[in-house]
Amino acid sequence: MSKDGHINFEDLHFQYGESMTSGSLFMFTDEENEFRQEIREYAKNEIDPYVAQIDREHNVELTVKLVRKLGKKYFPLAFPKEIGGFGKGAVYRMIFGEELSAVHYPTGVIYGCSCNLFGVPIIHFGTSEQHEKFLKPIMDGSALGALGITEPTAGSDAVGGIRTTAVKKSDHYVINGEKRFITNGSIANYILLYCITNPNVHPREGISAIVFPTDTPGFEVVKDFELMGRRGCVNSHLKFHNCEVPVENLIGNENEGVKVMLYGLDAERVFVGSQYLGISRSAFEIAARYSSLRVQFKKELRRFEGISFKIAEMYMNIEAGRLMLLRAGRMIDEKLPATKEAAAAKCLVSDNAVKIVSDALQVVGGIGYTKEFPLERYYRDVRIAQIGGGTAEILRYLVQREIYNKLEF
Repeated sequence: MSKDGHINFEDLHFQYGESMTSGSLFMFTDEENEFRQEIREYAKNEIDPYVAQIDREHNVELTVKLVRKLGKKYFPLAFPKEIGGFGKGAVYRMIFGEELSAVHYPTGVIYGCSCNLFGVPIIHFGTSEQHEKFLKPIMDGSALGALGITEPTAGSDAVGGIRTTAVKKSDHYVINGEKRFITNGSIANYILLYCITNPNVHPREGISAIVFPTDTPGFEVVKDFELMGRRGCVNSHLKFHNCEVPVENLIGNENEGVKVMLYGLDAERVFVGSQYLGISRSAFEIAARYSSLRVQFKKELRRFEGISFKIAEMYMNIEAGRLMLLRAGRMIDEKLPATKEAAAAKCLVSDNAVKIVSDALQVVGGIGYTKEFPLERYYRDVRIAQIGGGTAEILRYLVQREIYNKLEF
């Protein structure tokens, strides 16, 4: 700290995930905690040096390069041992998501879309041949995946609003339509695409999940959206013009794609929740350290209850969120129904993340609004938390629906 009281980011001796947020770690196994520490060190040493450059330049190529390097070592995490994976589950992916995003959210986004949103449904519903063909390239980072649900008419109404069609003709499907806000869309090699295969019934009974290779003729990237945050990854508008895809790319049974979708969404919510937990944790740590050093009115900011109570509330919400995510992750790993638990955890963590980052910026004050501190990046990145992966409103709907469905009179 300089004599004039100015605190640089480096003055905080910032280390990701120190003991201030380790109170719930006893809920994890020794193996899980060792894995957490390994990922934490990897992210700090191999990813953090490039974060400012990626954000400044919106350098997608550099993020992808980091992701591919990460993939060679850690992408096998969630994949079956039968194809060379580690055979780990939702809890390990949760740890991975928190530690990656505590350092660099976009790296976690590209990983999550490829291995979780694309990979996890295929792990559970795909055939051994599909595992070999589609998952192995994802597993070593040589290929990237994406999830294709959202359309101009299908946002929160992910099922009823789908208009993209896949018409079976002999040994292939002919796909027409468009998808919007598809993360990894323009850089993916494969998209797990949800299409109407039976237009004569309610979409819930007429949707199928199909792996779409992006080198298929007729595939068009309309544009990559310019986003408020998440600089270093892409979110795309895509169109499909008479694209022919082999019928063997169907995941699960025809017209039963909703089953595939819902399974994937529960796992997705635990993972994306862990990402916002990671951002929250980093923002909290900056605010706690800064408030211990910054002097105003001849005493440190931490001496003012208006500040210290914010720090206390951040801590409580981070720890509560981690435990809720852990419960949902354990349930998924035990193959128990977890729609309510995953939705509740993601909703709580997302709402809290937006507030935690905002409060952290408020604690740090004017310097936090500049690019000298990463808080302004966290603020831009975290706002999507209440929108992507299920809006805060839809998640509350899912929670209350599951509660009332279980009531007996």
